[in-house]
Amino acid sequence: MRPAARLQIIAELLPLALSERQPADRLVQKWGRQNRYAGSKDRRDISNRLFAILRHYGNLTARLEGDTPLLVTMLATHLFTDTPLDEVVALADGSQYAPKPISESDAKTLAQAAAETPAERADKLSVPVWLFDDIEAQMGDETEAVLTAMLDRAPLDVRVNLLKADRMTAQAALFEDKIETAPHPKVETALRVSGTAQIIMSRAYKAGLVEVQDAGAQAVAQICAAQPFETVMDFCAGAGGKSLAIAAQMRNKGRLLVHDAIASRMKHLAGRARRAGVEIIESVAPHDLRGLEGQCDLVVADVPCSGTGRWRRAPETKWRLNEEGLANLRELQAQILRQAAALLNPEGRLAYVTCSLLSSENDWQVDKFLEENQSFEVLSSDGPCGHQARHIFHPCNADTDGLYMVVLKRRAGGEGVDFGV
Repeated sequence: MRPAARLQIIAELLPLALSERQPADRLVQKWGRQNRYAGSKDRRDISNRLFAILRHYGNLTARLEGDTPLLVTMLATHLFTDTPLDEVVALADGSQYAPKPISESDAKTLAQAAAETPAERADKLSVPVWLFDDIEAQMGDETEAVLTAMLDRAPLDVRVNLLKADRMTAQAALFEDKIETAPHPKVETALRVSGTAQIIMSRAYKAGLVEVQDAGAQAVAQICAAQPFETVMDFCAGAGGKSLAIAAQMRNKGRLLVHDAIASRMKHLAGRARRAGVEIIESVAPHDLRGLEGQCDLVVADVPCSGTGRWRRAPETKWRLNEEGLANLRELQAQILRQAAALLNPEGRLAYVTCSLLSSENDWQVDKFLEENQSFEVLSSDGPCGHQARHIFHPCNADTDGLYMVVLKRRAGGEGVDFGV
């Protein structure tokens, strides 16, 4: 495929990636299936360049003082591939599959944008301006370092399934399929994959020795410290990655209840559990939650959130979120916290988890719950960054995605929480 054709395709995909509800990686995969003429090298290059634009979109549009997809794509091509700007502009010659020529005014805009850098910190770091203060309230002096790290591609980690293998055994099994890994320095179940690899095609994966999972999510499961024979609820189970990690912690003994408000998210969990050798999972429908009030030793609430801690993996979500959407998420988080707390027995623990860098979803949300439910307290625990009451880990301090976690516990003799409507 000619460079001009790639330029045109990326410019066409960009507004779709910014506006559609489906993840950007699925959008690219769908385009690849519908356009078989594009070879694997073409598809990979288009995907990589589109994701680079999404990561740096705020910086690019601030330079241009506009968001015309073709100009954004041309500026990114110049900045990220070291292609001289005049050569990029020349690609738009109106030939078959190429973009139409740009105006002289647009060419001047591109030249000026290439020579300048944005003045605003939020624009420099490619963060929506309206979110910057919320991030800084949580991250403090680490804000710029963390947001800079969020502009990079995320690494690939796998979790060793301790029900079937130790880390050395899993590492050796992956190596048999020419997949090189290294132990993660801060998370004992994690292996960091060198380069790219088709993990799900490996014999180690098919045998249930490993699961694809960011080291941060694995750390969350470790901090939960679920014990054998406990009754544990994964309240927002999703695809079940943390459920399987928790089951391994429990040594496949006890009750592991899984629930998600959108049950279809869990549709592959049964198959994943069989492959992992997990036998203690029970699915709970929303209308059955009330019957579990006061019964759980541990409830894990990995709540729906802004996803700001996963911007390396899903950079399009930066630009899809708006203030109304964030307000709705915070309201939902408060509701889930209350309902999850109602399921605890008198000695129960509640793990509140987000993949967010926002204070309004993290510290503020927890403080609000504690103010309204004074029978609860924060329980300090060991994590990737030491013994802490409130855990927040990210690429700079733990070499993981951005995650926040607090373990809450009912005080001795403290009142429970009403499940609510």
